[in-house]
Amino acid sequence: MGYLSRHYQPDTVKAMIDQIYTVTDHLDVVVNNAGIVNDKLLNRMSTDDFATVIDTNLTGTFNVIKACLRPLYKQRSGVFINLASVIGLTGNIGQANYAASKAGIIGLTKSVAKEAAMRGIRCNAIAPGMIDTAMTAQLGDKVKDGILAQIPLKRFGQVEEVAHAALFLAENDYVTGQTVTIDGGLTMQ
Repeated sequence: MGYLSRHYQPDTVKAMIDQIYTVTDHLDVVVNNAGIVNDKLLNRMSTDDFATVIDTNLTGTFNVIKACLRPLYKQRSGVFINLASVIGLTGNIGQANYAASKAGIIGLTKSVAKEAAMRGIRCNAIAPGMIDTAMTAQLGDKVKDGILAQIPLKRFGQVEEVAHAALFLAENDYVTGQTVTIDGGLTMQ
């Protein structure tokens, strides 16, 4: 686990959760939103390039969920919302590490949903497409135009639209194990 950021190491995450419980006795919603990219074609991607993205995106999510489960089991309620990506559903050139990490988050979400349901805990994922953020702002105009041509709604999504989906998942007590795409129709079949 040499690649995992110190912020997502099990001991660090447990200390963070313990600190939260010094302020409150109840945790309602946990949003796993950490994520990095390190895009390279697979034949140029090192094992370290692959592991760094997997460890931050997927193992970090796992560590947060694991640290929260015992207290959520005791209170018999709670919601996990894990940020995946449409790339975890479709794959993408130069993003094998990112796609694997986000697909892993989707699988992890479904497994946690099944395991934790008996204790009243729900777990869902959101798979955003192209959202207007600092990360997408770095794309060149030619790349943006190419992506926009593939999106039926012909625009990038807004951060608020992803937040609305998270709020829906947090409040709807009968939704678990689902992956909600917020992508302007990019991945519809």
